[in-house]
Parts: sequence; C-alpha cells; structure tokens
Amino acid sequence: MFKDLHPSLRNAMYVVLFSFFALVAATFYTIRLTFQHFEPVMDKNYYEIGLNYEKAIQNQKELLNEGYKLTTNWDNTTLLPLGELDLKVSLYQNEKLAKADSMYIILERNATTKSTKKYDLKPSNDSFTGKVPLKETGTWNLRIISNINGKLFEREGKITVR
Repeated sequence: MFKDLHPSLRNAMYVVLFSFFALVAATFYTIRLTFQHFEPVMDKNYYEIGLNYEKAIQNQKELLNEGYKLTTNWDNTTLLPLGELDLKVSLYQNEKLAKADSMYIILERNATTKSTKKYDLKPSNDSFTGKVPLKETGTWNLRIISNINGKLFEREGKITVR
C-alpha cells in the first residue's frame, strides 16, 4: 500500500491509518453502549410540571405557613441497612397530629431516572406506614409527598444505605 514511501514515512502512515480505524471503532462502540443503556433525562410529565410549578410552590408555602410538618421514624437514623424496612410518616399541624388524604414516597438517585421508585403508604391510625425495599447501597434522595385537601405537601431529604 505504501511501498514507494520512505520507511519512516511508511510507518507513520500505518500509525495514522490504524489510529483512524481505532477511532471509528471506538465511536461505534460508544454509540452501541449509548443505545443499550439509554434512559430519559427528564420526567415524562415535565411540561405539566413546569406549567404547575408556581402553583406547587404557592401551595407548599401556604401549608408551611399553616404549620404543617412531616416526621418519620427514620429522622434520627444516619445509616439504613439493606433490606425491607418499615417506614412510618406522621403529619403534624402546629405540633398536633393532622390527617392527610394520601401519602407516598419517591426514592431516586441524582441525575438519573433509572432507579427511581414510588411507594404508596397506607393509612394506619394517625400516620401512614409502608415497607420500603432498600436494595442498593449509597445515598438516595427521599421525597415524602402528602395530599392535604387537594394540595401537595412535600418534604425532601437524603438517606444513606449501607
């Protein structure tokens, strides 16, 4: 192919040719990996969430001003073990137990929707309870969302699973 060239230039041309094919192969491999492990970046309902963003903030402020607060049995725990754990969430208004229409939690990782899970909590006396399977170690974002008379009240925090 490069027989007429000086030996040092011929070697350089082979290196350039090899580098070109390696770059093309790496590009196709990267594209293949991208399609195999694709996950959407945004929430499926991002448009509706954006439209209702101001209203959601206003509802949260109103409920905070009315003295609402969410507490859990995990509040004083720094590390949670792997496995299925019981979660108990109580809603308070001005330091007194209050009633919510429904409650659920969302466990998610930063910058990905791959591991996002939603768990509905069941009413139990004056609180909501449920079993939450913690199957992976690391830091998780925990969002507790309570429906109070048609308004969503949310509390966010982080939990660490070891």
